[in-house]
Amino acid sequence: MLVLAVAVLAGCSGGDRPSTGAEGPTTTAAPDEDLPPEVDAFLERAAGGPGTAFEASYEVLRKLGGVRSTASVVAGPGGARITVGDLVVLVGDHPATCRTSAEACVGEVREDQLAPYGIFSRFWSTGPADALRTVVRRDDAGPPVTSTRTAAGVPLDCIAVPVGQALPATSCTTPEGVFGFVDTPAVRYELTSYRLAPPPEGALDVPFPVGDDDAFLGAERP
Repeated sequence: MLVLAVAVLAGCSGGDRPSTGAEGPTTTAAPDEDLPPEVDAFLERAAGGPGTAFEASYEVLRKLGGVRSTASVVAGPGGARITVGDLVVLVGDHPATCRTSAEACVGEVREDQLAPYGIFSRFWSTGPADALRTVVRRDDAGPPVTSTRTAAGVPLDCIAVPVGQALPATSCTTPEGVFGFVDTPAVRYELTSYRLAPPPEGALDVPFPVGDDDAFLGAERP
């Protein structure tokens, strides 16, 4: 049973369920009023994250294969820019996925391109919140456990929901509701820097021409 619980949590809270298109607004089947008060209060704080203007860096560990990387996020009105490795992903008003080595983009969010790093385009905002909603509604979920920790000098409020006898996932937010630490069976990421600030001019613009997959992947044309 514990193995099953870990597998379900890995699927809903990690970056290993990619799609080839942009993620639309997330909806839930049940209202948050059915959740334990601790979870409801945590999610209410986390709801402020998508509207926060900030710059941050994260240390990311994809546990399968031990893949380590650094991801940066610049967020503000109109969207966010996620940069990891050779990849730049823009979400919001001008969605795009770009390769800096190819200096080319496609005009949509490609979650499958983020998946090798263990994250996804909403890893710092609505993604962990949706995973928490899913876990806490499981029949075998136990009472939530709250805690605090610090990352990059920022105080974080944390919550975990036991499944059976384990605590397979922990999620923590900054005071503004940005997820600053997440540890699941699939991935762990933690803030290494965090600054509240509007995006620099042009940070949310598509950086390279938008074209087809050949250009985006850097394929050589005959």
